[in-house]
Amino acid sequence: MALQIIKLLKMLPRTNCGDCGYLTCMAFATHVLREGVLPSTCPHFEPDKLVKVETILKEQEAGGVTAFPEHFVSAKKHVISKIQDYDLQELAPFLGAEYIFQADKEFLEILLLGRRYAVSKDEITSIDGSEHDVWEHVLLYNYVAEACREPLKGSWVAMGELPGALAKKKSFEEGCEDKIAGGFADQLELLKEVLRQLGAVSPSMETNAEFHAVFYPLPKIPFLLYFWDEDRDDGFPAKVKILFDATVLCYLDIESLVFLGEKTAQRLLEMKVELS
Repeated sequence: MALQIIKLLKMLPRTNCGDCGYLTCMAFATHVLREGVLPSTCPHFEPDKLVKVETILKEQEAGGVTAFPEHFVSAKKHVISKIQDYDLQELAPFLGAEYIFQADKEFLEILLLGRRYAVSKDEITSIDGSEHDVWEHVLLYNYVAEACREPLKGSWVAMGELPGALAKKKSFEEGCEDKIAGGFADQLELLKEVLRQLGAVSPSMETNAEFHAVFYPLPKIPFLLYFWDEDRDDGFPAKVKILFDATVLCYLDIESLVFLGEKTAQRLLEMKVELS
């Protein structure tokens, strides 16, 4: 019998700490079994229980039972089909990628949240050996498939200002901005260090935020992050606001952008745990 959500939940710490990037352990367990999220994304998984879960999932996959939903399979097939006729070498500089031809195979080396991936026309592998979420495959393929050649404008827009994105504004706030704010409340120096490791810079600009920085989750998709720390005396929680270059929808569709925001929050929280 396939591993059930409730059984997996019982093996988790059940503290709802949010360090995995999800609000609750139940949400995390659901994403592991229905969306293919790696169990090791939980930094507090007891090692013996983690090994047991990973073994069960590998056995299930070998037996034809996978965590990949049908819409993942169809989405991946769709974006892969779009890039089959692309000239990867010609496209590489427009995506901020490096073109590599090795062992009779061509691929693009793309940096996603500080991790290097080899993206070919039929598969994606991690160059630095890091584990990755299966949905990151679709995200990277979508980035390549958009094949945007437009230079960055250097003007910033919020999610709600993007065409057709108003309905996604709340999802982005809850899945990205609120998670970063809550995860780094009263830990501004830790946030600065995490972003520094991702190559962030703090350009000179007028703002009332306590901290701001520009970093690149993907080579041609900069995020401008504003951070206001919590004020316990006045009862104000920490707040994060993220803006995008005005060209962002040339490089990613709105659904992928929301997902990139979620992965960004998850990655920052993972790095926070590693540094703590």
